[in-house]
Amino acid sequence: MPRWFLVSILSFTVLIFALLGAGWIWIDHQNLAAFATPRLEKKLGRTVHIGALHVHPGIWLTVEADDVSVANIASGTRPQMMTLGHLGAQIRLTSLVWGPPETRNVIISRFSGLFERTPAHLPNWRFGPHQNEPRPPMSPEQQAKANTPPDLRDAPGLRNATITDSDVTYRSANGASYKAALTNVELTSTSDTSPLTMALSGAYNGTPIAVSAEMEPIRDLRKTPQRPYGTKAHVVSGDMTADFTGTLTDPMNFDGVQGHTTVTTSTADTLFSVAGIKGDHAPVKLSLSGDFSHSGNDWHFRKANGTIQTSTMEDGDFTLVEGTHGKPDDVTAQIGFGRLDINGLMPILAPPGSRGSKKSPSTLHADLLLLTPPDPDPLVHFDLAARQLIYNTLNFTNLKIQAAQIPNRIDIPLLRLGYIGASLSANGHIEADGKSSRIAAELALTHGDIDRLRRVAGLAPVPVKGSLSFRIIASADNVHTLNEAMSRADLTAAVSMEKGEIAREIVEAASMDLRLLFRHARGVTPITCLLGVLQMNQGVGTVIPLRLRTGAGTIAAKANFDLNRRWLDLVFASRPFSTSFFALDVPIRVSGRFDAPSLSLAKWSKVGRSMLADSNEVTHLPPALQGFAASNACARPT
Repeated sequence: MPRWFLVSILSFTVLIFALLGAGWIWIDHQNLAAFATPRLEKKLGRTVHIGALHVHPGIWLTVEADDVSVANIASGTRPQMMTLGHLGAQIRLTSLVWGPPETRNVIISRFSGLFERTPAHLPNWRFGPHQNEPRPPMSPEQQAKANTPPDLRDAPGLRNATITDSDVTYRSANGASYKAALTNVELTSTSDTSPLTMALSGAYNGTPIAVSAEMEPIRDLRKTPQRPYGTKAHVVSGDMTADFTGTLTDPMNFDGVQGHTTVTTSTADTLFSVAGIKGDHAPVKLSLSGDFSHSGNDWHFRKANGTIQTSTMEDGDFTLVEGTHGKPDDVTAQIGFGRLDINGLMPILAPPGSRGSKKSPSTLHADLLLLTPPDPDPLVHFDLAARQLIYNTLNFTNLKIQAAQIPNRIDIPLLRLGYIGASLSANGHIEADGKSSRIAAELALTHGDIDRLRRVAGLAPVPVKGSLSFRIIASADNVHTLNEAMSRADLTAAVSMEKGEIAREIVEAASMDLRLLFRHARGVTPITCLLGVLQMNQGVGTVIPLRLRTGAGTIAAKANFDLNRRWLDLVFASRPFSTSFFALDVPIRVSGRFDAPSLSLAKWSKVGRSMLADSNEVTHLPPALQGFAASNACARPT
């Protein structure tokens, strides 16, 4: 080979290396911000600022950027969508050729990202020439493409990364903000085949939070979505701890999630704070576990069980469907409780300002808000059951309730429960009435044992045995809470008995039977029928007619009462044609407090004579109660 050719090749090689060395040195000392800025601006359609951008060649290519910002869309709530104090990363040079990229020593500091939808529902993360214009609805094919998880087959390997003094905020179209502060985040893996670990300390909407997680190797991340990516996470915030073990098919968007989660807290301070409930409140002890899943707009929490205060949840199924294009979210819940203690849940359910405090958690009186917002978000539909329900001093059994919240209204098509052996069923609705509510309900009670009901009402013993049935129509206007509605309700009710017994002595005494002067009546006489119709307004009411038909006589009565004062005024008289030859049939008046009434002759007072005349009137039942009373023999005048 000629000598000149070898010299030429050698010279050319030296020249190439010299040029590469010169370029290497030149790039190492150049600020590439001016080169990168216009290209990014053209790509994004936004103003971009880069204070400094340096690339340092080597086996590990080092990239450093400082003072970076990307402008927000024109209608955004702040000038910059993203700002970055410093970015540093090293990339193995050969991995850029053979792939996938391998990175180490990634440092991100003072990053702030705002991802928001404007009031016109424009997303600020959409770039390009039409980013400030409403986008027409996507076709099913476009929507399917948008919902397709990103291809992570070339996801970069990561040996270690640190994020400090950063934050990410999501702002909804209605102005609600959710801010995650990333005080310090450490990501570490020794290789693409070893687990990826994360340690995070920061805050969510001002509530401190710490997260530790162990994820499957990055090699497995690249197999998503065909193969779900396994993750274990442990969250601590105050006295709350939460754990998640499961998989994700789209880790970048926290989508395709399936796993088991547990939450435990002794005060619920963190949960109250995250929910936006400010100020002092009585502590709420909670321990729940269940299966969590998320896919697209659907969020599920199934097989939920655990305790909330003294309530025990045995099986809960919660579904949230995110609303689209300005529509509200939709929540459906099916919950089964063994014990549901409303008293213990008042720190959650009580009206604002009356949730108690850490110093006086036991002073709460159970009461429930009955307000119906005009634009509820979310819409709520629930089906709840409980073997035991405790509300103030009342103890119910076998609760079943279905309810749905829609704009300006809450519908309750079914409410069923047991109380002291009786069965209660009801339906009704709550409607907006300005800043208060208007309530309407229909109730039915069956198998109400007289003696047990009497003891609950605080009445003196009565010589009557049997079971009562009630039908009640109730309404209340300008109310805010359940207790207020109960105390101010207008009621129309009918009470019926078709089987029972009463002491014969009482019937003879009511009819002024002369035989009582010579003997003491013994035994009982069967009750053929009993019927009473009640009208009540805010605890004050009248029972007319009140009729009792027995084998020993028929009695008609009228009663006025005041539940607020626990006061009663009752007039009764036997019907002459129904009693014995020896009965005088003198009307009697019973008047006074429930626990200490007095007896007198009804005809001795004008009020007594007037009440006695009313008791003889023909029955006029409200239309809604006529069917209930039609088959009762006492519905016919006596």
